[in-house]
Amino acid sequence: MGAFKYLGNKNDNLYYSLSIFLNLDVQRSLFVLYLLQLGITQGEIGALQSFLFFSSVALEVPSGLIADRYGRKVSLIIGFLGLCISGVGFLLFTSFIPFAIIFCLFGASIAMGSGSDRALLYDNLLAKHRAEEYPKILSRARAIGAVSLGLSMLLGGVLQNTWSWDSVYIFFAISKLIGAFVVTFIPEFKLPPISMDLNKKIGIRNKNTEGVFILLIDFFRSKKGAFLIPLFIGYALFELSTVPLFIYGQPFFSIRGLEVPVIAGIYAGVEAVSAVMFMVAGFICSRFSLGIIAATTTIAITFLLFILSLDIGIITSIVSFLLIMSIPAIYETSYETHIHDNVESRIRASCLSVANLINSVIIGASYTVFGGLLDAYGFSMTLIIVAASCFVGLIGVSTTLLIGRQNICLKNKELESSRTF
Repeated sequence: MGAFKYLGNKNDNLYYSLSIFLNLDVQRSLFVLYLLQLGITQGEIGALQSFLFFSSVALEVPSGLIADRYGRKVSLIIGFLGLCISGVGFLLFTSFIPFAIIFCLFGASIAMGSGSDRALLYDNLLAKHRAEEYPKILSRARAIGAVSLGLSMLLGGVLQNTWSWDSVYIFFAISKLIGAFVVTFIPEFKLPPISMDLNKKIGIRNKNTEGVFILLIDFFRSKKGAFLIPLFIGYALFELSTVPLFIYGQPFFSIRGLEVPVIAGIYAGVEAVSAVMFMVAGFICSRFSLGIIAATTTIAITFLLFILSLDIGIITSIVSFLLIMSIPAIYETSYETHIHDNVESRIRASCLSVANLINSVIIGASYTVFGGLLDAYGFSMTLIIVAASCFVGLIGVSTTLLIGRQNICLKNKELESSRTF
């Protein structure tokens, strides 16, 4: 028993190390400012972000299929190496066209790792009969990742201020290369075709002759798979209110006279608060349903976006921004746990890729819309419109949860009827 416990802790620590390198990103809070000083316009930056997201969209499902077919570690290593090459590209080029290619590669690399890390964690825990620990370990990993991202963004500001922009991207490229090396040490347990507990099995045909893609299609044709789609869309609309703002927050604070190191410090603060949110997420998710968490976080973010739109002071703006960027950590943990609980192991990474595909399509389009709204109406009106979109996302989440509850009630009635006869 002692050896088993040690193995579990050792594997957990390896996953936490993976989370560090997945989130280590010294250029994250500065790349918009870097591109602006190269002469790339804000409109072009919005287009580059759309390229990134749509290239991620193009590879979301294929990357999930690759991860399920050839291994989650293979997909993660490819993703890390792609990010490393992208970092080198930032050093070599200064015009829009090369950056369009770089951002496409960046998005494709993100897609290769998208969902693979969580599928790897969940299946490794499932193989050791520890699946119930997933929310706790995921929340810890996300907290560690948030601290890693926060410190790395702060480091990025220091590197730029002390040396040069080149030092930022040299560090970025090297960190991703090291990340690929770290992946090789993480075990990957193979599970039998149907690996879930009896109360978590889903209606997917288990035929050895069927490929992962056929299983994925069958799942989303089933009632259990179909009613996850509104959840994916609803969560994407929620993300729409925070993800573009994370990027456009850089010029938002720059316009208000803040220097690069201070802006980097704000983004580091975002990750510090997010780390706290991720740490409490496991506790909250074990005690409250996805419906309650979704409603509470959506209402809170909508209110904070309205406060930020008022621009009533730099301190208030910073505090609002910190909370808008960090509170979603709780929603994210509950959302992903719900997906895992309703998906079979063989298609776990592929289903997460479908969820990320929908998310990327909506957010990718939102960057262009967000930039257009900024040009037309400014930050205040744009934030109010985004807040309304955030609230609409609750409809999708509610639809999934209500249909799921109706299906459970129907099954219970059928079971009672069969016992009667």
